[in-house]
Amino acid sequence: MLSVRRIGIVGFGSFGRFMGGHLASRFEVSATDRVMETDAAKTAEELGIRLVELNEVVACDVVVLAVPVQNLGGVIADISPALKTGALVVDVCSVKTRPLELMRSGLPDDVEILGTHPMFGPQSGRLGVAGLKVVLCPERISDARLRCVEELLRDDLELEVLHRDPARHDREMAYIQGLTHWMAKALREIRLPDFELATTAYRHMMKIEEILREDSDALFLTIERENPYAGEARDELLARLGELDEWIRREDKP
Repeated sequence: MLSVRRIGIVGFGSFGRFMGGHLASRFEVSATDRVMETDAAKTAEELGIRLVELNEVVACDVVVLAVPVQNLGGVIADISPALKTGALVVDVCSVKTRPLELMRSGLPDDVEILGTHPMFGPQSGRLGVAGLKVVLCPERISDARLRCVEELLRDDLELEVLHRDPARHDREMAYIQGLTHWMAKALREIRLPDFELATTAYRHMMKIEEILREDSDALFLTIERENPYAGEARDELLARLGELDEWIRREDKP
């Protein structure tokens, strides 16, 4: 990516590790986190990633912010004074309107900004990421650098690259993620039994819960609270469910 050699990741949680593992064969990758888990050093070594202090990560050519939206403002304030002129700052949040507002207002004018949403994670990408989708929301980035990013994602990682403006992205995600994660969470709470008589449709419902089972509560709350359109989608479904339940219970059924 325009002579990029070093990529730094702020946030060494499950997605930071997953992403770093895919990039480490192509770049010199370093990572940091405010709270390091006990296995962080071993995992980093296995992935070929250097665990370093924040100031070293911020000195990289590309800085990826792999932190929840709730923590993004504080991280931006921490890194802004030390970013290199011309550095590219990328976020990987599941929502886009709020993160891009924070980056636009909090980052220096001499760095470039790219919003991204990898539409997969360690669970859905455990067998490989080829063919999976990533959304780009270019905010402040040169055409040449954006083309290089697209080539890396499309040609090297074999991802399907899509472009959206932040509002359109969040409106679509309110249904695609907001409703599916919400229903999966509810299905998990009622502990769906694996019946011998289970139909194909029932097993599809179980599969939704299984695919999203490993997602953290922080990710769930980001999807439901930080997307400005998610509440409307939930309200719409709740209203339809209420109407259906009322219709089912009515005594004067047709």
